[in-house]
Amino acid sequence: MSKRLMGLLSTAVLVFAACSNSTATTSPNATSGGSTVPSTVPSTVPSAVASPTGIDLNAALFGTNYKPGPGTPGGTLIMGEWQPAIQLNPFYTTAFGDFEAIQPAMRGFLTISSDGKYVPDLAASVPTAANGGLVIDANNAGMTVKVTLKPNLKWSDGQPLTGEDFKYTVGWAQDPAQKGCTACAIGFMTTDANGKSIKLIDTVTVSSDGLTVSMHFNQLFASWLSFLTGPATILPEHYMKNIAIADAATKSMPVSAAAAKVPWSGPFMITAAGATEIDYKPNPYWAGGVGGPHAPYLAGLKFQYFTDKDGMIAAFKNGEIDLAFNLTQADAKSVSATDPKIGKGEVSPAWQYEHFDMNNASKNAPFLSDVNVRKAIYQSVDKQSIIDAVFPGSGVTPACSNVPPALWYHTDVTCPTYDPTAAKALLDAAKLPVGSDGNRTYNGKTIDLLLCTTAGNSTRLTELQKLQGYLQAIGIKSHIETADATAVVFASWADTASTPDKNCEMMRGNYDIVDYAYILGGSPYSDSDPTYDSTMWPDNAATGHNGANDSRFSSPAMDAALKILKTAVDPKDQLTSMVAVQQAYVAGLPEIPIYYRAEATGVGVHVGNWPGYNVSSIGPTWDPEDWYFIP
Repeated sequence: MSKRLMGLLSTAVLVFAACSNSTATTSPNATSGGSTVPSTVPSTVPSAVASPTGIDLNAALFGTNYKPGPGTPGGTLIMGEWQPAIQLNPFYTTAFGDFEAIQPAMRGFLTISSDGKYVPDLAASVPTAANGGLVIDANNAGMTVKVTLKPNLKWSDGQPLTGEDFKYTVGWAQDPAQKGCTACAIGFMTTDANGKSIKLIDTVTVSSDGLTVSMHFNQLFASWLSFLTGPATILPEHYMKNIAIADAATKSMPVSAAAAKVPWSGPFMITAAGATEIDYKPNPYWAGGVGGPHAPYLAGLKFQYFTDKDGMIAAFKNGEIDLAFNLTQADAKSVSATDPKIGKGEVSPAWQYEHFDMNNASKNAPFLSDVNVRKAIYQSVDKQSIIDAVFPGSGVTPACSNVPPALWYHTDVTCPTYDPTAAKALLDAAKLPVGSDGNRTYNGKTIDLLLCTTAGNSTRLTELQKLQGYLQAIGIKSHIETADATAVVFASWADTASTPDKNCEMMRGNYDIVDYAYILGGSPYSDSDPTYDSTMWPDNAATGHNGANDSRFSSPAMDAALKILKTAVDPKDQLTSMVAVQQAYVAGLPEIPIYYRAEATGVGVHVGNWPGYNVSSIGPTWDPEDWYFIP
């Protein structure tokens, strides 16, 4: 996919304010091979500013308007994608394309509706403090979350789905043998002051009927709702216990014919899977969901994969597929030109932002650890010019924060301005002089930055070509490489074990700047900690390489702000705590947000009960049990 998922996994998914001068170090728990140079990331949390007020948090989090109508049984809908899934176990991936394929077949306690609200999925209700689902320990040191499953849940092979499966999953996720399990890192586990993984859930109690689960967190944990949300929550004990944890990433839920043997928890089960398509048929035991419970209306569902975006759009306009996913504003004009007898194009706001991710611990460009060098690159970029090139006449304006304005915890911050002259001065001060050929040097060698992005995306290639020009204007040479999104750019630590030095693998740090989009889940801590916490570098063996801080950002101010946010169980406190997080992001500049994305989707005339594109990281395949085929 062109996007990397953040909040859905209870994993994490940063722009500039005045800062104090101090020296930041690389993560003490990471094993990056890159050398470092002095940095000026502030060591203290920026002073607080007034948090947003007047927000009805209950409505922001829970007040869904999703009410699907009845559907007609029968028919098959074909979904289109131009980046194939490569991993079907949700614990081992952050690639959004993988989750699109997983969602119809694997579910969690909760999900997020298309209008961005928490709703029960396998659970009977959303636990809250008001209904007794959240109880803080008397000493305020920990908390218990209690959730009750819907009755009569079964895996697709007919075995009961109970709280015992969740209890098993907790032990499985906490096993020291786990490597590259991104979803294990937050919620199931956490890190101590030394960056070592420790258990966050210490006890799980299951009622005698198997329906009610009480999980005790030994610390206050802000993202407990996000932890219950999405497919990286409950695994089938009777199936997973027969697979060694060391083999789970590759053998438990592969994109192959073996996927048909997996017991699935969702409304559909996978009957065939490969590089060109994934086929689904209804789970005959499905008893969960938001709009029911009811059996899926569709007789079949299919993902068809294309080699590029243009091919997928053409197939949609020819009526060969019913839904076309993973499109941006740049594609809206083409999709909207579809014959109305075949379908239409929709453009929906989403919790996404396009950005240039800078590798703060690059082996090729160790000077990127200096915040002033990152600021120089930031100030060299004319964001509006990029937007005008990829979305001409759209009215899209530049992004400043890593939190889209529509998200309930957004705070206004101030970014560095476009200023190439100031950028050159910063680079001169960082001792990156201009050589005789006009290119800057580091330690006597010409700098040549590796700019990466996902293959098959002409919009993103244009963005990098613009960046290349801006860099050259301040004397920095660079070259562009594209790579497959799921197999390379967003591939997990486990999935890259056999190719740890391949260019553009983000988890391995094999890039200098990479262009992609984050898609957020709506939970402040989950959307921030794994991506910006200095203990969450993927290189950190103490966490089992489970971290998602692929930019290798290290900021004492960010760490301090996240530490406060982590224990902010009340959403009101999260709102206040996120002010410091967003200020630390602005001060540290781990990335350059370019614009907030809207999602374009091709919707065919045969699609019934389409709710609109889901704004969150849950994605568009969150409710296919409610879809139906219109002849």
